[in-house]
Amino acid sequence: MKTLLRFTLALLAMPLLLAGCLTTADDGTEMVIPKTKQNDYLSKTVSPQTYGFEVYPVQGGISYRGTCHLHARHMASANFIKGNIPVIDIRGSAARKKMDALLDVSSPSSWIEFATSQRFDADFMGWNDQVMPYRGVYNTGGVDAYAGRISQLRIKQLMIEDVPFYIRMATGSIGPLARGIEIPKVDAVIGWETLSQFEYIQFDLRNESVQFSSTIPYVPHEQLVMTQAMIVKLPNYGLAVRGAIYGESMPILLDFAGNYNFARGDKRVTSTKQVSIGDIAFRKVPTLMLPVHNSPPRAGRKMLEEYIVTICNKKGVVYFELHPED
Repeated sequence: MKTLLRFTLALLAMPLLLAGCLTTADDGTEMVIPKTKQNDYLSKTVSPQTYGFEVYPVQGGISYRGTCHLHARHMASANFIKGNIPVIDIRGSAARKKMDALLDVSSPSSWIEFATSQRFDADFMGWNDQVMPYRGVYNTGGVDAYAGRISQLRIKQLMIEDVPFYIRMATGSIGPLARGIEIPKVDAVIGWETLSQFEYIQFDLRNESVQFSSTIPYVPHEQLVMTQAMIVKLPNYGLAVRGAIYGESMPILLDFAGNYNFARGDKRVTSTKQVSIGDIAFRKVPTLMLPVHNSPPRAGRKMLEEYIVTICNKKGVVYFELHPED
């Protein structure tokens, strides 16, 4: 029961409607920005069209459609800051611009702590005196978040331009969006909206590293490929692939940020008899219960770490390869 509780708390960034407000921590680790000060920041906005984004109406206001821009033939590799947790060092266009960012392909959007957004000179996006609050179902810890944009991020020599984020209006923390990760401290989350733009991203959890390619295609090692899983588009979710639970076909979210094996919302069990991703069958998989009944099942970091996982979104496929030393 204690394990389930810890897991549920760590996964509060998943689609979950929660009511109530945030109580500021007594030790000052998180401070919510007063509403009057928030209004001052939000009074200065830039139109999304300036960055090539579109504006469209939604219930209660407006939102944006669009994402970052990459430079052709840029590649980079980065080591995780601690262990096999996919948090990496990301820089900006000046020495003061640096953050520790969680790579979370299961999150549809990207998020950033307020002070970090200011260090990166983020703009809030707005149009015709309207701002763009986050209206989705992900739990932000009771803190408002608004759409913004950062001009440039750098992973080594790889540059990402005009990156959209939701700026969480508190300092010192991004709350449950950090997925329960305390060390290293997570300043921002790079979600699927941005990560999906790469030609490929390769996670090597065993060797605690990740590789990026903006436009150069990935050539898999035929002798090492165990399977390739087709990417499935799920509105309002991150990266999902075609999979199955005991022969029943369904999309499965890949969650490198989650410290667990498998999670499902349809049934409370301690172990799932068989989970399939592509041609790989995982048997007797330790399983935890998702807090929302109709949430898609998730494959966590402990289930994925056996393989080198290469995400080729533009080809619509994810490769699972053995490590060469195996």
